[in-house]
Amino acid sequence: MAGLIKSQILKHLSKFAKNLNAESINVSTLRGEGELKNLELNEQVLTDLLELPTWLRLTRASVNRVSIKIQWTKLKSVPIHLSLDEVVVAMETCEHLRSHAASSTPATQTSSSHYGFADKVVDGLTVTVNSVHVTFRSAVFSAVCQMSRVVLDSRSPGWQRVVDLRMTRLKDPERGFLLLFKELSWQSLRVEATSNTADQQQQLAPLRLLTNASHCRLTIKKKLAGTGCVVMRAVQVLAVLS
Repeated sequence: MAGLIKSQILKHLSKFAKNLNAESINVSTLRGEGELKNLELNEQVLTDLLELPTWLRLTRASVNRVSIKIQWTKLKSVPIHLSLDEVVVAMETCEHLRSHAASSTPATQTSSSHYGFADKVVDGLTVTVNSVHVTFRSAVFSAVCQMSRVVLDSRSPGWQRVVDLRMTRLKDPERGFLLLFKELSWQSLRVEATSNTADQQQQLAPLRLLTNASHCRLTIKKKLAGTGCVVMRAVQVLAVLS
């Protein structure tokens, strides 16, 4: 059983990770737990998947540890918990516009033509990240973004936490649409941008942005046929801004 799960993980994730192999996957099927370590992600695939503008590219993306917890007997009501320890991302502007590589973009649609059980499981995922470190560099300025204790989870239409995932979806079969409610929160966010000007006399003071205990509420509208996302509404709430 563990070997079968490992092969499925490799099948679906190998397109995203450059160094993924069976030895790097630790799976306990009875406890519903799995772990991956020191993943180097494929920058080109992620660039295409995220549909980044042609003047921007990823130069590095890595995760030091990923763990997953699944309650096999309660998949309809209890979310799969995906936990990441440290995520490191490096980005830069392109000197020349890069070409689109549509053929390397993995399919994001499921094989089912209707919103089914697998879609509900994926949409109900809870993701936690201990720390995110993003660096950005261009010819004019450089920036660093650091986030801690990032959580993405499902909520009720009134934005309360629930004990059953089935309370986080509103379905309208007559119109063929579904509403999902997710909340993205973080304990702290720090952004610092500095000028790359070589002249010390023209060097500007760094620009800093700090926020604490903030969250973003996401309302996602999806099709029941085709499972495609139609539109998403985001509301940002900043508790402390400095």
